[in-house]
Amino acid sequence: AASAPSEDVAANDPLVQFVVVRRDLLKTLEWPTGSVIAQACHACTAVNWEWREDPDVQAYLSATDSMHKVVKECKGEQQL
Repeated sequence: AASAPSEDVAANDPLVQFVVVRRDLLKTLEWPTGSVIAQACHACTAVNWEWREDPDVQAYLSATDSMHKVVKECKGEQQL
C-alpha cells in the first residue's frame, strides 16, 4: 500500500485538482453557465469519491483550507 505524502512534501508541492470545461457546451449547445458549472462540480465530486481510498486524494480532501484547483477550457469533446 502506498503511504500518504509527508507534510513537508505537501507544503512544498501542493496537490492540485485539474478541471477541464468544454467551451462547446456554452457556445454550440447553448447550455446555461450554471449547468456547466454544476456538471464540473458533479465531476469533481465523482472523481474524489471514486478515488477516496487513494492516499493523495485523502491528503487533498483533508486540507480543506488549502485545496488547489485549476480550471482549464477545451474547445469540445474531440479536444479532450
